[in-house]
Amino acid sequence: MNSEMHDDAGHLTSLGWTMFALYLIAALLSFRAAASVRSQQSSATVRVWLWLGVTLAALGLNKQFDMQTLLIELGRQFAGRENLSANRAGLHVLFFLGFMLLVLALLAGVMFQFSAEAFRFTRQQPLAATGGILVCAYIVIRAASIDGVDLMVGLDFERIPFLWLLEAGGLLLIIVQAVRKPK
Repeated sequence: MNSEMHDDAGHLTSLGWTMFALYLIAALLSFRAAASVRSQQSSATVRVWLWLGVTLAALGLNKQFDMQTLLIELGRQFAGRENLSANRAGLHVLFFLGFMLLVLALLAGVMFQFSAEAFRFTRQQPLAATGGILVCAYIVIRAASIDGVDLMVGLDFERIPFLWLLEAGGLLLIIVQAVRKPK
């Protein structure tokens, strides 16, 4: 669990609540941007904004409900029942690799679904695209630190000061782009 975002009891800190609010604001503004470009752009641009809004809303809810901790606990219980605890490091690496494959598959699916429109969106909405990349980078770094993969390769991502700025910066870029009149 990210100690900057949650206290010892697992409740959101003021920083956690701020990040939760940023996710929800970015999601709502993405939905608004989708509605505002509906008459001006192709349906693919609208779908990119909608997809971004849904993704940000889901990530914001995860920030609030800390669902990855529940998933980790369920994994630990399963590993304990199946006597897999001896292979814990390998399981962490497999989970992280599985997570990365899922993220890559989702990104590939989005790129395939929207193909040329996604590239056009990136050119026309560079702040939103950059913000999305920063949020994805934060998620990958957090996944690596939650699974301990970072420690296995000699890094400690939890010790990076102000890692939350990567997440907040990405969300703020999306917000700024969505507030501007989308092209």
